[in-house]
Amino acid sequence: MTDEMVVSVSHVLLRIKTTLEQQLNLHDVWISGEVSNLTKHRSGHYYFSLKDERGAMSCVMFASYVKHLRFDLEEGMKVLVKASANVYPQRGSLQLYVTSMRPDGLGALFLELEQRKKRLEAQGYFDPTHKKTKPDVIEHIAIITAKEGAAIQDVITTVRKRWPMLKMTLYPALVQGQKAAETIVARLKQADAKGYDAILVVRGGGSFEDLFCFNDEELVKTIYHCQTYIVSGVGHEVDTTLCDLVADHRSVTPTAAAQWVTPDQKEVLARLEQMQATLNFQMHQHLQSAKKQLYTYQSNRYLSDPNTWIIDKRLRLDNLEQALSQTKEKITGFDSDIHHYQQSLQQAMGAKMRKEAQLCTTYFQQLMQAGKIYTQKQTQDLNHAKERTQDALKHYIENQQKHLIKNVSLLDAYSPLKVIERGYSITMEDGQVIHSIHQVQNGKVIQTQVKDGTILSMVTECREESHANKKTEIS
Repeated sequence: MTDEMVVSVSHVLLRIKTTLEQQLNLHDVWISGEVSNLTKHRSGHYYFSLKDERGAMSCVMFASYVKHLRFDLEEGMKVLVKASANVYPQRGSLQLYVTSMRPDGLGALFLELEQRKKRLEAQGYFDPTHKKTKPDVIEHIAIITAKEGAAIQDVITTVRKRWPMLKMTLYPALVQGQKAAETIVARLKQADAKGYDAILVVRGGGSFEDLFCFNDEELVKTIYHCQTYIVSGVGHEVDTTLCDLVADHRSVTPTAAAQWVTPDQKEVLARLEQMQATLNFQMHQHLQSAKKQLYTYQSNRYLSDPNTWIIDKRLRLDNLEQALSQTKEKITGFDSDIHHYQQSLQQAMGAKMRKEAQLCTTYFQQLMQAGKIYTQKQTQDLNHAKERTQDALKHYIENQQKHLIKNVSLLDAYSPLKVIERGYSITMEDGQVIHSIHQVQNGKVIQTQVKDGTILSMVTECREESHANKKTEIS
């Protein structure tokens, strides 16, 4: 045996593992590559390979780190990872233990935005039915933007030009960078608690990365739960952020946002002037109508001399008293006429009733006499009809009896018994008349009916003869 050292596989792996931990420091390095063979374990761990054109490495990202991801990891995605290298002794494989990950490049930001947008939309944060309606009157607004940016200047200039009496309160916030979303959320919560008529979240134009803070998920949720009417004016017309989608109203620029919450004083002044002109016209019409009515009142003789009205009313009263007196006299005359008419009517009605009673008696007597005559006539007609019916029935019976006697004579003439009386007989077997020798067989009993009885015979032989001399021998 030689002096060479012999070690186990696990010992070698342990030395490699120790060397890697001591010599290879990857904590400050972002490793780029494409995700492949992605497996999402039910425990929450991610297992995958990170590869490029020349090589690949096995990776694992434990659930405690996965929960901090801000995007959904998918197969084929290009990512940057921070990890430590180590050896998995059970398989002897080199692995990267990933602790942090982010999409690689601007395309990854778009992908992250789309994933976040779909997720928030599915959760209902962009539902139009949740959006609040614009207040009828806006007197005081809060503005969340950079303190010295172009957006605040555009808003102030627009408000002073359109509606200078509007009150504005600035809540300065970062609108770019890693801390921007956090400060915007904080200022938004402060302003919402003050009860303004509206809150403007505005920022000037910029690159996709510059505006990315307005796609923050926490910002979307904060705007969704605000009680105040929220107007978003971020970037330019071509820029659309998640802040725009969740806000109650989206304006394409900060200037447009300021225009949305302010009326144009020139337009308001024009409307006021129009309303003033309309009011002046209506007042003029009302005054003209009032003047005509006043002239009518002034022309009334009763208003110019009230005693005239009293005199006219007194004369009218005298005329009515006179007419009343005349009416009473007429009523007295009417009473007398009515009494006379009542007496005449009673007499006339008495005579009329007596006459009607006499007529009724006469009509009753005539009716009784006519009824008696009618009854007698109907009785005679009924007796005549009865006699005719009896005669017809007697004649019918006589005819039927004659017909019956005739039919009986015919029946007797054609009866077989008459033929038998003349010396003929009828031979039968079991009630069936025998017409031919072919109807009977030897040994059969047959019956022969003659004038005074029936003969029973047994067939012993049947002979077929000519028509002139046919016999059947029987015993």
